[in-house]
Amino acid sequence: MANTYDEKLDVLSGKLDELSEKAAAVSKDAKAFFDLRKEALQDRISTAKGDVAAMQENVRIAKEEEKGKIRSVLLEARMNARAKIEDRKDARDKRYLENYIDNEINFILDCYGSASLLIADARLSILEVFDALHEYRERFGDEAE
Repeated sequence: MANTYDEKLDVLSGKLDELSEKAAAVSKDAKAFFDLRKEALQDRISTAKGDVAAMQENVRIAKEEEKGKIRSVLLEARMNARAKIEDRKDARDKRYLENYIDNEINFILDCYGSASLLIADARLSILEVFDALHEYRERFGDEAE
């Protein structure tokens, strides 16, 4: 019986090692996700800066080309209208994406918490098995029925 308990403990130990490796892999994936997210945000910021610079240049060119005050006012009014429409759209998209990101981060944290609890439960179970095995050997010896 002692050999079977030892074999079972070896299996349990192997499973705990496997779970620890999986937890490490998930942690590594989460770090990679956050690194990619950071790079994507920096790319978007760079693109936005380029778009702003291009828009500023377009405004300068338009002002130089348009001699009349009416044309200049109409052009400015059109740009403001487009900007307001884009601002509304961007605000809606921003809220949607912020909610999505927050929900995903909360899910990741919940998964991590659950995994941590499962690992802690597995460690506790192993300790309880060692304790029970010790008590078994003290009371009944190493012989199995």
